[in-house]
Amino acid sequence: MSVSNMETVEYEREGTVGVWTITDFASFYESGDIEAGERHYRETASAEGMTGTVVVIENAEALGADLRESLDRINEHWSELGEAVDVDRLAYVADGMMSSAVTANLDVDVEVASFESVDQAVSWASA
Repeated sequence: MSVSNMETVEYEREGTVGVWTITDFASFYESGDIEAGERHYRETASAEGMTGTVVVIENAEALGADLRESLDRINEHWSELGEAVDVDRLAYVADGMMSSAVTANLDVDVEVASFESVDQAVSWASA
């Protein structure tokens, strides 16, 4: 599966770390692309040699009142994804409190952290 058919997601691999950038989380969530993005994450992060993942969330504040609902989905679905893939570390990057809110709501048996920069997150996830 490719992210090329999703306008709001970019993917790149940096060594042993997969980096997904959701350029417009509000559109990603509201358009239904979130299901395709989750499938791509599951398939790609399960690849041999991948030790960590970084998810960059941009424009989440545009969800307004739906932000709480999106966090509920993340708590359920992204926790399942974190358990399903064989990585050691999950990192999240977002403006404001979003990355902290995501990491606080995940229930996984791997290391999870939030960061202010992609470089910091990739460095940590690859360690």
